[in-house]
Amino acid sequence: MGVKGIVKKAMELGEMGFNKDGGVINWFPGHMAAATRAIRNRLKLSDLVIEVRDARIPLSSAHQDLQPQLSAKRRIIALNKKDLANANVLNKWVRYFDSCKQDCLPINAHSRSSVRKLLELVEFKLKEAISREPTLLVMVVGVPNVGKSALINSIHQIASTRFPVQEKTKRATVGPLPGVTQDIAGYKVKCPTFPFSLYLSSGTCTC
Repeated sequence: MGVKGIVKKAMELGEMGFNKDGGVINWFPGHMAAATRAIRNRLKLSDLVIEVRDARIPLSSAHQDLQPQLSAKRRIIALNKKDLANANVLNKWVRYFDSCKQDCLPINAHSRSSVRKLLELVEFKLKEAISREPTLLVMVVGVPNVGKSALINSIHQIASTRFPVQEKTKRATVGPLPGVTQDIAGYKVKCPTFPFSLYLSSGTCTC
């Protein structure tokens, strides 16, 4: 079964599963539901969204509850943990997203060269907006444990290495289990390669 076949089957299962009297049952812990509501409000102000997904499971690691809002925004899907994914399968997913006219980039959040490529794509997508507004809002969102905080910290490291700052910068907390990051935090990042600042918000509660 090809990627499009998998997508179709997953959609069918998603429509049939967890239904009661024709409705879809969605369950979130309280703190996740609250964060999702907050993210929806922040999304309205964002210039670009980086949706982080697991490269091994690009479809099921999508934040389904936010897809209506995300699909209407300027978005980059970052398929994180590419080093753990099957390269041939991952390439098929990239071609699938390309066929859907969706920007997609496999990354390793712990690799500086990989994160730099993502930042280059961010700059390209925001080129027109940068000319009008030097300070832009970029949100990093995703379901638990896909590596949002690791990505934010890598961006911090790249910025601080190339453009040292005097003030102390905060780091996003990273952990091996879901539930480490339980809020939406802003991180100001200045990169000499980009004529703008990025404010990154870790998405749905956990990384």
